[in-house]
Amino acid sequence: MVDQIRFLLGNRYSLSDFADIYRSALNLYEAGRYAEAEESCQRMIRSFPQAAEAMHLAGLVAMRHGNQTLAAERMGRAAIADANSAEIQHDHAQALKAVGKLRDAVGAFKRAIRLCPDAPALYCNIANTYRQLDELDAARENYESALELAPDVAEIHANYAACQYAMGDIDGAERSCLTALKMRDDIVNALVLIGQIRLDQGRTVSASEPLRRALSLEPGNPRALTAYGDALFRLGQFAGAQHCLRQVLALDPDDAKARRTLALLNLRVGQGLEAIGALEPLLAHNPEDPQLLLMMGEALSLVGRHGEAVERFGAAIGAGGGDDAVFRLAVELAEEGDTASAQSVLQNGIDRKIAAGENTALFRTARRLLFAPVPTDLAAQNDEVVRDLLDDTLDEDALEPDLEFVGSDRIDPIVLTRFPPVWRAALRPEGDKQLRAVGHYWERLVSGYDVPEISASATRTAGKTRIGIVSANMCDNGIGRWIVGLAEAVDRDRFDVTIIRPPTGEDDITARIDEHADLVVPLPLDPLHSARVISGLGLDVLHYVDPQADAYTMLLASWRLAPLQISGGGIAATSGLSNIDYHLIAEDWETAGGEKRFSEKLVRLPGLFVNATPPEPVEMSTTDLQRRWRLAQDRNTYLCPQPLDVLTAEFDPLIAEILRLDETAELLLIAPERDSWDAAWGRRFAVNHADVAGRMRFVNVRNRADLLSLLCAVDVVLESPAWNDAMLAFDCLGLGVPLVTLPGNAARSRRSHTCYRQISVFDCVAYHSADFVDTALTLATDKRRRSVVSHAIKSRSHILFGQKSSFDAYMQFLDSCTSVPQGAALQGQV
Repeated sequence: MVDQIRFLLGNRYSLSDFADIYRSALNLYEAGRYAEAEESCQRMIRSFPQAAEAMHLAGLVAMRHGNQTLAAERMGRAAIADANSAEIQHDHAQALKAVGKLRDAVGAFKRAIRLCPDAPALYCNIANTYRQLDELDAARENYESALELAPDVAEIHANYAACQYAMGDIDGAERSCLTALKMRDDIVNALVLIGQIRLDQGRTVSASEPLRRALSLEPGNPRALTAYGDALFRLGQFAGAQHCLRQVLALDPDDAKARRTLALLNLRVGQGLEAIGALEPLLAHNPEDPQLLLMMGEALSLVGRHGEAVERFGAAIGAGGGDDAVFRLAVELAEEGDTASAQSVLQNGIDRKIAAGENTALFRTARRLLFAPVPTDLAAQNDEVVRDLLDDTLDEDALEPDLEFVGSDRIDPIVLTRFPPVWRAALRPEGDKQLRAVGHYWERLVSGYDVPEISASATRTAGKTRIGIVSANMCDNGIGRWIVGLAEAVDRDRFDVTIIRPPTGEDDITARIDEHADLVVPLPLDPLHSARVISGLGLDVLHYVDPQADAYTMLLASWRLAPLQISGGGIAATSGLSNIDYHLIAEDWETAGGEKRFSEKLVRLPGLFVNATPPEPVEMSTTDLQRRWRLAQDRNTYLCPQPLDVLTAEFDPLIAEILRLDETAELLLIAPERDSWDAAWGRRFAVNHADVAGRMRFVNVRNRADLLSLLCAVDVVLESPAWNDAMLAFDCLGLGVPLVTLPGNAARSRRSHTCYRQISVFDCVAYHSADFVDTALTLATDKRRRSVVSHAIKSRSHILFGQKSSFDAYMQFLDSCTSVPQGAALQGQV
């Protein structure tokens, strides 16, 4: 180098002149004064254009300025001027990488390695470049060379782990990551990779810690944010997951992985519009991606665009979406009321699989769980679906003896969570028998999974009884408000309360429930993982408030995850599951002989079995309320505020008769979240009662405050004889609003009657269908009579609220069951 510079300088400059200028430029560079360093480099280059060191330093300055193209050009000139400097060749390679010339960078790295074969950093950097080129074998070979020279350098182990992961050597990648982190626990890439590996293996909880550590070291790391958001999503912590994923997309709107996970999250919490917004850019780039088409179909279904949803599910089938796409199309058609098309889709899938010699477990299960709860045309005796139905409902012991789910026949439990709930079977003829049959089928379906089931005879340790409360309805609805009352009533000196919540949205009711818990466990998306989490809690009692309400909870309740498992409070019907030991109800909910309707042992508790709080008073005047809800003052208004799916065909004639006899009256119904029920119910009513169908109107109710104001605006509230809401009677009676009810024999139709018995007001209780019509008409047309009844209800309704006697008996029952062997516990009575 000295000879070269002396030759270049000739007679004009001395060697010391060049050294002074170079040293000045180098000092400016090292001091971070890059603009001044650039000026010195330019002066030096003009004076010594062929000096390699001058051009090299100028290249380093250009890199610091962010001008990678100029840096690569200058480094290239320096590398030509001094082909024997490993440092210059290395920096030239790095500059070429920066401008995307990876193949040229490999050549430069090789030249540097030839000049300095004992430098581990060179092998590591060329390996990184090979990895970018997806030449993983060459990358691995160079990483191994680097590790032979420097086995104690943590960064090389971390980079090697990334290569092993890309090659599919997951065990090797995990070992290399752990080796790197043992040497240094602050290597962000290793922390992110070990977290991702554990996520891939389903070890979500253990994945969270390294990802949190990575984010504490580098808060804006997009890979760590994406992986941690995915982990939180799987653990059901949706708010945190959304925060992480939105951060990623703020940094890089084109991050497809984060956008896809965010779309899945939005689907899980029911945010259809947000899911559509997240999916549209992804589908624009990948219009034939079957998974994206499936997700878009689900999002469109959530927002009520069902025709488009069916189209997307069909497109997913055409794009190779497989069984899941066929299944989702069948579910959508069934929920839309097009059961014939849904059955045809499933039957075609079954025929195709039989012809191909494949198992048909998913489609056979879908056919049962979609249609078994709802009677089909029993005249079609040759229809295979009806034969399955008859097997399932009329002979519980004949549930296809050859149906054993083993190996590849097993259905992914996450797929099973998409099935519609089974509770609607209770609304049908022989509903209790169908519920038991479907429960039996569920247990056959989920048997044999790797779930650590707990023995029913396990003994309790000393200390407080540990009770877990499970429901997917811990939000602002009737069941959520019932759970609030339960959580408030349980004696915390005697019981340790764990709230166990499947992945759902949260609101103010959720927060109120959590306030009364010793521990809150939000469950992940995978029910198998959830079952392991619950079994590991060491609970004495699991109380499934409403296991029939959704498939996720039904799956959990099918397994034995605590020594004592009970249900009741949310849905007053049997679960049909043998692993639920007792079903708890208020003593007046079931008539004599009701035990036959339950697969569980029935336990009757004194009082209401509801710890309710009075509804907030509605301050608006009647005139203002009528104006708000567009009610005519010169005609009577009836309201049925229940979901349309509990308004059975047997209820239709009663509604129609009321409207015929009260010739100017109007009936209000709550607009459903899914317009499919609106369409299906409306079609049925219009066909059978076209003369009065025009005097029915749907109103939108956004929250409970809306509902309370609507209750006070109408003349009479009607309740379906087939189903009593958990809290409707408490709202109506607390406001002094007449609620007409027709109690039956089963608990699901007697909850409001129990409230009326408590306050000793029976003017709104009917005893047969004609009496129901007469009672409703009398209360609506005789204003004075209604005023007297309303006053009587209002003056006595305070009796209904804050009742604890049922829950005192509830706790006594649990004490009895957990303090002695379960077989000696109380037999059906408290």
